[in-house]
Amino acid sequence: MSSAPPTATTAPQTWTRPNSEFFISNNPSLLSVQAVNEAFGREFLYWGKPFPEDVMHQMLHGSMSFGVYKSVQPQSEGEPFSPTAENTEQIGLARMVTDDTTFGYLSDVYVLPEYQGHGLGKWLMSCVSEVFSKENMPYLRRIMLLTGDKRMQDWYTKIFGMEVIAHERRPDIGQDLVFMCARPNAKS
Repeated sequence: MSSAPPTATTAPQTWTRPNSEFFISNNPSLLSVQAVNEAFGREFLYWGKPFPEDVMHQMLHGSMSFGVYKSVQPQSEGEPFSPTAENTEQIGLARMVTDDTTFGYLSDVYVLPEYQGHGLGKWLMSCVSEVFSKENMPYLRRIMLLTGDKRMQDWYTKIFGMEVIAHERRPDIGQDLVFMCARPNAKS
């Protein structure tokens, strides 16, 4: 007798910092199609262009998306903050295309330039790393990504133990990209 297929075990999480207006969440209800499309229209995201809203919605919700947010409503002293799409501003993203069990492809990682320098990118990657850890995903075989930034290659190597495995020429974006891969649960 066969058993039912496994279901995703990753419930949405929210990470906060004490005394900070910033937080990170993989709760899909907080994602802002408009904010991500606006970011994709900016020059610093050289790899992306805005999409029609329904396409962007599918892209964000068809993946495990981690949003970086700023609270836009002051909190009352001692009151717990309950984030909603109305009381937050999305200022960053990391999108993991995944089967929630064995594979993850990291894409579309950014923090808006005006919010860089607060350690938000490093914190974002630590949240992604926590969800895609051996403890949370014991059958994870591979995490992959593409990047054209040498500094980011070094950073992903440090955070995920990634290695460059291939190169891709991309004259359409004026950069050469590298494929990087980590095998977090591989036996040595």
